[in-house]
Amino acid sequence: MTSMKKEADDAAIPADQVQAALETILASRVFINAPRMCRLLRFLVEKAISGAVRDTSEYAIGIEVFDHDPSAYSTSEDPVVRVQVGRLRKKLKVYYAILGADSSIEISIPIGSYMPVIQRKSVLDIAPKQSGILAIHPFKCISHHQDAVNFTQGLNEELMHQLFKAFGKIIVTYSFVTSGDADYESWILKDIYGAGVKHLLEGSIQIDEEHLRASIRLIDVSAGCIAWTEQFDRRVFFAISHQEELALSICRALKRFFCHQ
Repeated sequence: MTSMKKEADDAAIPADQVQAALETILASRVFINAPRMCRLLRFLVEKAISGAVRDTSEYAIGIEVFDHDPSAYSTSEDPVVRVQVGRLRKKLKVYYAILGADSSIEISIPIGSYMPVIQRKSVLDIAPKQSGILAIHPFKCISHHQDAVNFTQGLNEELMHQLFKAFGKIIVTYSFVTSGDADYESWILKDIYGAGVKHLLEGSIQIDEEHLRASIRLIDVSAGCIAWTEQFDRRVFFAISHQEELALSICRALKRFFCHQ
C-alpha cells in the first residue's frame, strides 16, 4: 500500500509537490535548528516518494540516518530510531498546529510505522493558524511510594485525554529534565517558545497517608513567568475513577482561566 494517499480522482499527489512541502517543513523554525531530525524526515519522505517501503525498517534507518556500524548495530539494544521517530511525530504535530495549519499537504508518521503518510487536506481540514499551543510537561510525583508513582503516571495519561477533548490539536507533550539551573530553564522556555508554544503546563503530586495534593502551574512561555496556579486536594484513593475526576477538575479550571483571558 502506497504511503501517498490518493485524491478523489484517484491521482497520487505529484512527487514535486510532496518535495516542496518537505522543504517548507525543513526550513521552518520548528525544524531549522534540528539537523538530525531534518535528516530523518527527509530520508523517510524521499523513501515514501520512491515507494521504497522496505528501506524504512528500523535497522535500515539506524544505518542510513544515524550512521551505525552494520556489523555491530542491534535494534533490540539501541532504541535510537524508535526514540527519534517518536520525537519527529511530536515535531510534525507542532508544525501543523502552528506554521502548517493552512498547508494543503500533510505529512505524518502513524504510530507503529516508520513509513510516512502523505495526504492532501480538504478545504474543511485547513484551519486558521493558532496563536499558540499548550504544551504539557508530565507531572512529577514527589512521593516515593509505588502506588503514588503509578497514580501520577495514570493521571498524566488521563489529563492528556481530557485536555485533547477540550482543546483539540493545540495540545502537545514536551518532556525535559528539570535541573534547577535558572539559565538552563530559561533556555528551555526560549526553545519551546520558538516552536510556537504559548503556555506550558506543569505540576507535581504529593501523597501522604490520607491526603493527595496536585499543585498545578501554567507558565507564560514568552514572559517566562507563572500565569496561573492552583492546588487540588483530595482524599487518597488509588483508582482510575479518581484519576479521571482529578483530570477533569484540572481541565475545567484551565478552561475557566483561558475564558477570562
